Amino acid sequence: MAIIQSLKLDNSRSTSRQGQTAADYNMNGDFFTIWSYKNGDVNRDGDCPQVMQFDKNVAKVLRDALNVFLGDA
Repeated sequence: MAIIQSLKLDNSRSTSRQGQTAADYNMNGDFFTIWSYKNGDVNRDGDCPQVMQFDKNVAKVLRDALNVFLGDA
């Protein structure tokens, strides 16, 4: 598990879609947590290789980035 302390835009990386991946989320008063599973594991039968926790400060950065991404959606 990683508590994300910093979140920054990296324009040097490309984004891609390489398969269907499942993810779950939950939150409490201190953290927003996302669990992601391996590509193709939409039934969540395997390990959860990526767990990210965001505190409220970093979650605000994520929210703002998502608002830019969503635009007028």
